[in-house]
Amino acid sequence: MSSRLLTFAITAAILLAGTLVVLREGWLSGWQMRIKEMLATSGPPYTPARFRIDLVDQVNYARTADRMAPLKVDPEMEAWLTKHYPTLDLADLDKVTAKVQEGMPRYFRVSVCSASSPSLRELLQRFHEYVHREQPEMTHLAVAVRTKAAGLVHEAMLVVGQRLQDFTPEALTNAKENTPFFSVCVHCKQPHFMSLSNQQRSMALECPKCRKKYAVIAADTKGRFRYVNEFLTGYSPPATFPKNESRVQQLFTIWSAVHTNCRYTNDPGAKANGKYAKKEQLDSWQFADETQRLQKGDCEDSSIYLADWLMSRGFQVRVALGRYGDMGGHAWCVVKIEDREYLIESTEGKPDPSNPPLASQVGSRYVPEVLFDRYAMYVPSSSNRTWKGDYWSPKSWVRIEPRSELGHDPLLARGTEDEKAKAKQIVQSSSAAEASRVGHATSSNTAVPTTTNLSLGDIPRGAKEWRISRVPSHD
Repeated sequence: MSSRLLTFAITAAILLAGTLVVLREGWLSGWQMRIKEMLATSGPPYTPARFRIDLVDQVNYARTADRMAPLKVDPEMEAWLTKHYPTLDLADLDKVTAKVQEGMPRYFRVSVCSASSPSLRELLQRFHEYVHREQPEMTHLAVAVRTKAAGLVHEAMLVVGQRLQDFTPEALTNAKENTPFFSVCVHCKQPHFMSLSNQQRSMALECPKCRKKYAVIAADTKGRFRYVNEFLTGYSPPATFPKNESRVQQLFTIWSAVHTNCRYTNDPGAKANGKYAKKEQLDSWQFADETQRLQKGDCEDSSIYLADWLMSRGFQVRVALGRYGDMGGHAWCVVKIEDREYLIESTEGKPDPSNPPLASQVGSRYVPEVLFDRYAMYVPSSSNRTWKGDYWSPKSWVRIEPRSELGHDPLLARGTEDEKAKAKQIVQSSSAAEASRVGHATSSNTAVPTTTNLSLGDIPRGAKEWRISRVPSHD
């Protein structure tokens, strides 16, 4: 008799505890609906898959009614939830939110809602209030469902977030003011977000973890952002050169031509009389053909013009962006001929062939922060390096091809070797097309009498051909 009483007491206690849980969790209506569903004899069962579809529709119906863009289901997020949902403790949603952001760093904002019920249909109703919240900045969602209490109760979690798009210069061009982007550092592979303003016409991207630069971008005169190496398009003025001219002589000929026919102008956003220009007048970078046509530009414009021309003649040259003494930001070129490095200024005094500007002799006040040529950018290998004057050492500079290494082309980032080679051909073809767009012209091979002192005469605006004029002999 005593054993029966004990069994009865235990059963009553379990039922009482269950009743209290039901009342506390608000599951009474859910159990009523669950019982009705169990007794129903017609219609297909309401499954977790159907629940997910209906919850997504409920969210987007509410957003459409409030004139907000519908959210997209993120398969990557749903895969992450499927893997980690069994281990998440939904008693503390703040910790869950932090866990989601840690596991999915692409998400700039995350909002999590969880509910449970014996009935999936009643569970859907429990998200009604949440889905009517105004969250216009959110872009994606994911839904996960699991059972607990020996399968008697369904639990669901809805994650809504602002998924950041990958950074590309094109994305920045089309972005709204201060749009956040997602990126991954080329050096330490740290994923991070960054908020950039397309009102700032040039900027360096720096990893918040290793503090190293991994890209530099700038806007052209039409407001389109590009990686700085993409301003070197292969442009070469249709000039003729003496057949037997030495490389150093040819360097000075081209340098003198750019210096003589490119009037220096300050950046529109540069400081003048202690004040900065208006925000909308910030500097844009010019292509070489634009600088030739306008016959004016600032330090980076004339450096790009000079470097593009030199590269088209087979010179090993890099454009340097950095600091010059106490004057702040500056741009210049460095040319390497037979293991000798020449520091070429496109904005200062007239080149003097009798005094070649060796970088080792004139470059102590020049401190480069980024180098680039037509194919790549070069950034310091250490964030706290000491500048020792070497522009080509692989120990000092890390080579970065931004279009491939920043993952803008899936084939370049994850394809087979054959696919990567094909993708690189596509990128190079795009560069060639761009060179054609800016008016690439092949240099003439017509011979001109050789002399030790050559210069280009004044070039009229719109001239179709530049010819080297011989400096009269003073013998």
